[in-house]
Amino acid sequence: MTNKFNNWERIEEVLAYVKKSANAFAVKIGMLRSESIYHIKRGAFGISYDLTERITAQYPEINPTWLLSGVGSLLRNTRGKSSSVPFYEGDITEVLRTGEVVGTSLGQLRLPYMCDCDIVVRSTHRSMLMPGNAAVDLFLKRVAVEDMVQGNEYVIVTDDDVVWRKIRSVRGAAEQWRLVAMDRDEYPDTVVNRSDIRATWRVISRMTILVS
Repeated sequence: MTNKFNNWERIEEVLAYVKKSANAFAVKIGMLRSESIYHIKRGAFGISYDLTERITAQYPEINPTWLLSGVGSLLRNTRGKSSSVPFYEGDITEVLRTGEVVGTSLGQLRLPYMCDCDIVVRSTHRSMLMPGNAAVDLFLKRVAVEDMVQGNEYVIVTDDDVVWRKIRSVRGAAEQWRLVAMDRDEYPDTVVNRSDIRATWRVISRMTILVS
């Protein structure tokens, strides 16, 4: 199981690298308060995709895969190394419907820095798209259910559905996850039992495709 305090160790490495206090760092990456960072120190939260985006927007040399998972090193590999992963274009409910990848890939994508990504799937799910976005390419890594971390985004497979959502804890229900869409008006929060999850992929990164 993921040790949430390891997340704070990575934040400490970042703070040492940028030579800033937690408060100054929070201001630098556009956070109104540093409380979210101290929540990580207390072990209440892991490092979320949103926090990772904020950090790498200001410090693009920092490795987002390492921030999210601890895999690799603090800084991106800038020596031109890359990896190839299969690319699928289709509804994620079809590509991942059995808990395994279904269908034939359209080819291989060479992805510098994304060494911990298993597949790329193009999604048009309106529940997680911003206005003006036509689709999103999801860079996915298969993870164990017990290693899911609050605040991150996942593609989750159950017997009844395949969904892409951000996960939150459920107050007083340690064995459940609350699934949160970006468009919460049209797609209300739902709750899933952790024991009902057959497979899950963490969204390591995503590439937005704008409406032309």
